[in-house]
Amino acid sequence: MSSVELGPDAAAAPASAAEGPSSESHSGRAVRGGAYTLISYVAVQALKLGGNVVLTRLLPREAFGLMAIVNTVLTGFGLFSDLGIAPSIVQNPRGDEPAFLNTAWTIQLFRGLTLFVLASIVAGPVAEYYELPELAPLLRASALMGLIGGLASTKIETAERHLKLGRLTLMDVSAQVMATIVMLVWAWIRPSVWALVWGGLSGALMSLVLGHTVLSGHNSRLGWDKSAARDLMRFGRWVFLSTVLTFCVSYADRLIFGAKIPVALLGVYSIALTVSTVPTQAMRSVTSKVMFPLFARAQAGASDLADVFRNARRLHMVLSGWALSGFIGGGAVAIRLIYDERYDDAGWMVQLLALAGWFATPEAANTAAVLALGKPMWLVVGNAAKLVGMVTLIPLGFHYGDFRGALAGYVASELFRYAFSSIALRRLGLTAWRQDIGYSGAVALASVAGWAAARGLAALGCPTIVQALAVFVAVSLAWLPWLKPYLGTALEKVRGRLSRG
Repeated sequence: MSSVELGPDAAAAPASAAEGPSSESHSGRAVRGGAYTLISYVAVQALKLGGNVVLTRLLPREAFGLMAIVNTVLTGFGLFSDLGIAPSIVQNPRGDEPAFLNTAWTIQLFRGLTLFVLASIVAGPVAEYYELPELAPLLRASALMGLIGGLASTKIETAERHLKLGRLTLMDVSAQVMATIVMLVWAWIRPSVWALVWGGLSGALMSLVLGHTVLSGHNSRLGWDKSAARDLMRFGRWVFLSTVLTFCVSYADRLIFGAKIPVALLGVYSIALTVSTVPTQAMRSVTSKVMFPLFARAQAGASDLADVFRNARRLHMVLSGWALSGFIGGGAVAIRLIYDERYDDAGWMVQLLALAGWFATPEAANTAAVLALGKPMWLVVGNAAKLVGMVTLIPLGFHYGDFRGALAGYVASELFRYAFSSIALRRLGLTAWRQDIGYSGAVALASVAGWAAARGLAALGCPTIVQALAVFVAVSLAWLPWLKPYLGTALEKVRGRLSRG
């Protein structure tokens, strides 16, 4: 799903190739697009987190463990068949042509049908592998997600291509509202893991309907253009290899841990993932929906990509670093504040996973630039490097430190991918390692400040809410020198609008 436009140009159709570039500046669209994306993400995650907290009180921990396996299997099928349709539409010069969009939608539909059939077939063997018979019907029902995804409108990618993200925000929020309501009502009436399944499907259906009805642009239909298909496949072959490896490096942890730890502990781990990835996924959403199109437009136009890259990346690093420092320093406090004592073990997991999130932060911006430059092969190299790190470090972690050691090995493997993304940047004429060193130091300082504040107040017997507020204040003060310029600029814009009003 993507983001919703509420501004005065919300109803405007995306500019076509014939219309030429918009007169609006790249930076203006990027700022507004980034704001919409963050609003969408914050709203969606607030709904998810709020619903998740209630669901942990209505459903057993095993339900979350089962859905972690289901989601991992379905995501694996999705990534193993990803041909890069969405980034191809955003990046390709023909991305506004009806023939190109029809071809892309045809390929997407065939892929969705294939995913639905394959996921239904493997449901039984997967259930046997995990010795969990209840997995089979869950997987067969959830396989409908593939079919729904295949029917999705290409108008979503068109809106992202032109950084018109307002209506996409409305779609995301509406779909999550639907999913949350269905999950909660189902769990209240009939507490079982099926609440999670039907909630997810209902949200996906809502997004599908809205994508075809509220967005303006070309209504794609079955069609085939040989040159368009050739362009899509040429770009998509590298995206395919990258996403195959992405599954291995991003979801193999749940497959590996699911076979080695109790399903209840896997459920706790899934909760830790839900909490710890909030800031990381928010920034990844911004990099894919705002930074990638922005870099692609700068590369195709007269703008200096190096300047655009540096400036956009700086804000990305500051906001991510500030948020992740709070989780690294106060992850245990956050878990105690939100969940009951059954989920206390998620606290230390959140702290480790947030550290991995910081390692992934600069890499996400690097990836957006590499894709904009039309070099997706570097994504393959970076993901392969992380896979090597996982294969090496996770078994060592299990051997020397059991599950804690294995999770630490998984976190450290993220550095392998970052190293190769930095090499790719340098070879493509962009550098950012000085930025990364400086902001990493700020993350370390702020995380220690937040941890010390929470630990000190805990020793005094202060309530968890007070400890959480102390973490927020300590981390924010540590990041103030980097946040201040952006806060000042934002305040000046607000004052200007108020004076004009």
